[in-house]
Amino acid sequence: MRAELQPNLASIGDELEVTVTADIDEISPKLWDAHLDPDDLQASHRFVRVCQRSGVEEAKYRHVLITRGGRTVATASLACIHVRLELLAGPAVRRLVAASRVLRPNLLRIPIVLGGLPVSFGQSCLRVAPGEDPAPLLSRFDAEAERFAASEGAGLICFKEMSSAEARIADGLCRGGYFRLPSLPSCRLDLPYDDMQELTDAMRSGYRHQLHQTERECEENHLKVRRVDNWEALEGALFELYERVMDKAEYQMERLNREFFRELRLAFGDQTRVITVEREGGEMLAHAIMLHGVRRSTFLIAGIRYSQPEALVAYRTVVMQTVVDALQRGADALEMGQTSYGTKTRLGAKGTARYLYFRHRHPFFHGLLRTFGGVLFPDRTIPPRRVFRDA
Repeated sequence: MRAELQPNLASIGDELEVTVTADIDEISPKLWDAHLDPDDLQASHRFVRVCQRSGVEEAKYRHVLITRGGRTVATASLACIHVRLELLAGPAVRRLVAASRVLRPNLLRIPIVLGGLPVSFGQSCLRVAPGEDPAPLLSRFDAEAERFAASEGAGLICFKEMSSAEARIADGLCRGGYFRLPSLPSCRLDLPYDDMQELTDAMRSGYRHQLHQTERECEENHLKVRRVDNWEALEGALFELYERVMDKAEYQMERLNREFFRELRLAFGDQTRVITVEREGGEMLAHAIMLHGVRRSTFLIAGIRYSQPEALVAYRTVVMQTVVDALQRGADALEMGQTSYGTKTRLGAKGTARYLYFRHRHPFFHGLLRTFGGVLFPDRTIPPRRVFRDA
């Protein structure tokens, strides 16, 4: 891919150097990943490359690498796309905006520079090495985002999907004029169990009954669970069912394309696995695409054939099977993503907060968004469930 600008080296203070490029391939994977945990796959050079090479949302990029004496101290990817600002608002607000778009088609649809990737998996990609002072690093990330936004005519900058732990660092952006708003929570299931039987035995009886009921319904409907490691031949079917999910999605910032599925498979190989639930005869009713690290697994993408009467039990089954798959991989935790909270929390997952950091380059619109941000981005808390007896 041809870079939009050549790598740019600049100094910060006496020791730090910054590389900025539009093409992730112009940065060494070893250097980009040097400060990352092995399980931090969605911030890795490989994952960033998947997003860029697949051309999701036709995003434009700036990748920022900060080093000291040849050692990586911070990284972040910036992406410029067009988004609808009401995407996380309540139904009444979204209906009002949709009606207003009859007269103003581009109302609240604006170019935005994301401090993050143009995919919605509940993960950020701004990383600061342990022990580093984040203040000068955040200042440089903001400066590069400002420069990028100016070049693309974007007024709004948003660093996205920070976990509570990451927010302790990202809150430093607020000293540079940003303000924080809640994003959709994600779901995480801790797995201090050796296998699914041990997890099931640890459940309270009501939740254990629901799990067994799903298993019975799967059997009664003659549904088959299949695990596929080499899933090249399934790409078309997987993408088709993903598209059906997106057609019904309540919240939608972007849509993945077929190329994303291919690039993901090529980049991560046996660290991915597809779980399908099929009718007798092979018709796929639901699927999950898994991404496995060393000790952490991620339920990355789902697909559902809503038109079929068995769709609900197929989806509940495939979600349950993501837990089985993570346990078989020896994972300590399963990241289950945003939405479908009821299904996931009944298996023991808990809601984990995510935060967005906004700054508008124009003071008036900055103040306006700050004033009404709570309407566009309401705080959502996932009610906890006491699924396990020792909880």
